[in-house]
Order: sequence, then C-alpha cells, then structure tokens
Amino acid sequence: MLKAANVELTGPMKGVGSALVSAVVTGDVAAVNAAIEAGAETAGRYGEVVSAHVIARPHDDTDIVVPGAKAKRTTAAK
Repeated sequence: MLKAANVELTGPMKGVGSALVSAVVTGDVAAVNAAIEAGAETAGRYGEVVSAHVIARPHDDTDIVVPGAKAKRTTAAK
C-alpha cells in the first residue's frame, strides 16, 4: 500500500477487534485512493476486506476520533 503511491502512514496500524485492522494514511487524494485500492486488493488475497474508505477532506476534529489522523495541513500563500 505504501509503495503503491506517494503516501505516509500517519499513525500505527491498530487492531480494532475480530481481526479487523485500521490504518491511517495521508497524501493527496489520488495517491491515497491508489494506495487504498492496492492495499485492499492485496489484503483480499489473504482474507475478506470488510471496508476500504477514503475521507478526502476530513473535518479538523477528525483527529480527536481517529487516532493518528492528524494530517499535515499546509496553507497556500495568496
């Protein structure tokens, strides 16, 4: 997943329970989509993929709910 596109693993991969795993990656939307698709395809070879979801523009408070979700935010100069 990380080698498929220019993305960063933002936090540790967390076991959610019942063999479910959660990973938070950051990067531009196209790169994250490519990485998630590659990761889901690879994980599907070893078991069932329950969900693979991309939040394109998360709310600022997302980092409170999702551990490791605090993304590097940059502002463009005007």
